[in-house]
Amino acid sequence: MAKYTVIKEDIKRRLNSGEWTEGYRLPSSREFAHYYESSVNTIEKAIKELAEEGLLIRDTRRGTFMNKGKEPLPGGSRLIAAFVFGIDNPIWATALRGVEDALFLRGYQLLSSSDDRNMEKLESLVRGAVERKVEGVILSPMMSHGHEEINNRIFSMLESNGIKHVNLDRVVYNTSIPYVTSDNISGAYNLTKLLIAQGHRRILFIKNSNISTINERLFGFKQAFIDSELEYSDEFEVFISTKYEDFIDEFDAYCEVLEKKMKEMQFTAVFTANDQIAEAAIRSFENLNYRIPEDVSFVTYDAENLNRRIKLNVTGVTQPFYEMGQCAAKLLLNLIDDHENQAFYNQVCNSKIYIGKSVKSIITK
Repeated sequence: MAKYTVIKEDIKRRLNSGEWTEGYRLPSSREFAHYYESSVNTIEKAIKELAEEGLLIRDTRRGTFMNKGKEPLPGGSRLIAAFVFGIDNPIWATALRGVEDALFLRGYQLLSSSDDRNMEKLESLVRGAVERKVEGVILSPMMSHGHEEINNRIFSMLESNGIKHVNLDRVVYNTSIPYVTSDNISGAYNLTKLLIAQGHRRILFIKNSNISTINERLFGFKQAFIDSELEYSDEFEVFISTKYEDFIDEFDAYCEVLEKKMKEMQFTAVFTANDQIAEAAIRSFENLNYRIPEDVSFVTYDAENLNRRIKLNVTGVTQPFYEMGQCAAKLLLNLIDDHENQAFYNQVCNSKIYIGKSVKSIITK
């Protein structure tokens, strides 16, 4: 029996025995050659035939993986569409990489687009995906003013065409649509406890909307006070409403209102609900001559994205967007495979707290 055939059969054995499972990344051809005491060309021949038989998936960037994915259904497109707020935003680009990597292992292709936080554009993108006969859709639903009607049309369009869909990052209330998000409550809770441990009692929580993610963070913020047996006041909540979630066109006006509120309040720390609000807070601090952390301690959600963009070292929560993307893709594939057990629904991924240099202790000894 030819050497490459022996190698090929051994790899098959490992797959069938369960030693190597679906999604397992194989060693490189050079590593295989050393293991099997063979040439790289011989290894390549064996791997090529296994890929042609559908037992392996090869990708020049990611490597070679075991594959036990389902066979394409007759007429199935093997296409999944994902729509996020901005592909140029690193956190959403990271989420899409997670989606793509998970789909790749099952032989699906990803169609990804940015809706630029435009409701009409999102509806148009979904309509185009339906026309291309995608098998599933991952989207981050918008909660801007008047979103209910368009969101309902989008969900109805997908359901009437038999297209499974999963929400990424946020929950749409009063629906049973599966979703993947991060642990917003515990993340905000732990971040608030960090400030409390440093002696802060008057902490402002700044938000601009009532979407599920921000409301969950506010809940965690409140709970940290309650569990620390500290007095909580609603005045700690600074809600400056904006027309759109992404308020770039309202940014200057937002800062003006925020500066006015800061002048009227006494506080030692600020917690912003996301990185865009954090930028507004930083602008306001500068205009008011408040130094971080000498005059005010400062924490935020999506700290990594903020620090990357404006070169600061702010303490805050970093969400696992790559993992969230992977989970959303796997959840969607389970739905497509008709594995609709509730155990697959509503997954929550764990965030991490990054410790920067924006918090100062005010504990007096």
